[in-house]
Amino acid sequence: MRITLLYPPRPGGGGTNLVPPVGLLYLGAVLEKAGHQVVLLDFTQLEKTGNDLVKDVVNSDPEVLMISAFTSDVFLLKPIVSILGEVLPKARLWLGGPHASCVEEKAFLDFPRIDAVFLGEAEESVLEALEFPEVPPAGVIYSGQELKSTRSRQVEDLSSLPIPAWHLAPPEQYRGLPNGVVLKRLPYAPILTTRGCPYRCTFCAGFKVTGRKIRHRPLSQVWEEIELLVNDYGVEEIHIEDDNFTFDRSYAKEFCEIAIRKNLPVLFSTPNGVRLDALDDELLSLMKEAGWYVVHCGIESGSDRVLKRIQKATTTSEIKKSIELIHSHGLPVAAYFILGLPGETEKDIEKTIEFARTSGVEWAQFACFLPIPGSPDGDSFLKDNDMVSTGWEAFHNAKCPAPPVSLTAYELKKLQRRAFMRFYLRPGPMFRATALLFHRDTFFRIIKRGFSYLFGGRQHNR
Repeated sequence: MRITLLYPPRPGGGGTNLVPPVGLLYLGAVLEKAGHQVVLLDFTQLEKTGNDLVKDVVNSDPEVLMISAFTSDVFLLKPIVSILGEVLPKARLWLGGPHASCVEEKAFLDFPRIDAVFLGEAEESVLEALEFPEVPPAGVIYSGQELKSTRSRQVEDLSSLPIPAWHLAPPEQYRGLPNGVVLKRLPYAPILTTRGCPYRCTFCAGFKVTGRKIRHRPLSQVWEEIELLVNDYGVEEIHIEDDNFTFDRSYAKEFCEIAIRKNLPVLFSTPNGVRLDALDDELLSLMKEAGWYVVHCGIESGSDRVLKRIQKATTTSEIKKSIELIHSHGLPVAAYFILGLPGETEKDIEKTIEFARTSGVEWAQFACFLPIPGSPDGDSFLKDNDMVSTGWEAFHNAKCPAPPVSLTAYELKKLQRRAFMRFYLRPGPMFRATALLFHRDTFFRIIKRGFSYLFGGRQHNR
């Protein structure tokens, strides 16, 4: 069967994350192994929208069109899917990825022309839906079906999955900003070693896609993929995109020990962040020797009150000790913060800004809270705020669509700009951040992204 995998253009274009779509590469590998013909159209790279995008999809002549989308993609994708439904009347249109997994049957409100919605990890459910098209398998909702108890689905045994189909998205084509922005070498490639997250942060809906249970890929398979990327595609930097790479210390340590023995010419980072409370001297020492050059972490807030409310299960004093521990191993820290979390006040945000300035981290990202559907905080906001009717237009990192009740969107955007300015407009931090950020091939994209964060969303009312 002819199957086209579609990855939509990012709303922010070249200024936002441009990462090979690992989820679709797993899906492509599974489909090719089953004997299907697969085409991947990654429009973050093709940089086409509207009629040009539709023409490319039509030319691929799909019998099944599978689309993966984030919620931030919906505004651009909605009219495109409507047109594709008209010009491909015989093709089945399926939607998967984070948005589908988080909104479930409500995805049909965003995309009335979609024939099926896939929840969670779709490698197994897609094959079942292709083989038995009349009866929706577990983890799939067909348009018009009487909804019963359909839940997100996960692949229990990750060793059953083939290595992602990297020939569909060669890493050398991806010259833009990676997830986490920090980059030392090109080409780079993202990989997964584990899936799942047992934590219950109230702003996050990752569990809707990968579940609560952490599952591991066999390290032999992981290293087979890394060696393929290094030897066949010339990759010089590996980004481990796990939500919880360090959750199982013994697994992470064994990975590092293998890296040290193999001594491949490649660097490592974990741009989704690691749990600071999962780090210890032995693991950090191994990470440094294995080729880590930075440690990303999700700090989120500098207010203990807010950390407790979002169920982060840590305190600012514990975070500072972990940062000191990382620094003691000669590794810089890249930190993520969220401004405008539900219940936050301006005083809380000022604490976050001051914490970022005094904690010693070398790089900081200050994102405004996004009401991600499927997360407790996101669902609480969306219950009283209709984003479906506006096509999720305001759902974007450069905007402030869900400020806390104590602040307006305009005020929150001002605080975000203040956070960036106060953190980076100092000689020491600017020098240290420059050493981490300014790869020659991503300089202008970083400038574009920074401009988008600082000045995007100015249409908000005061």
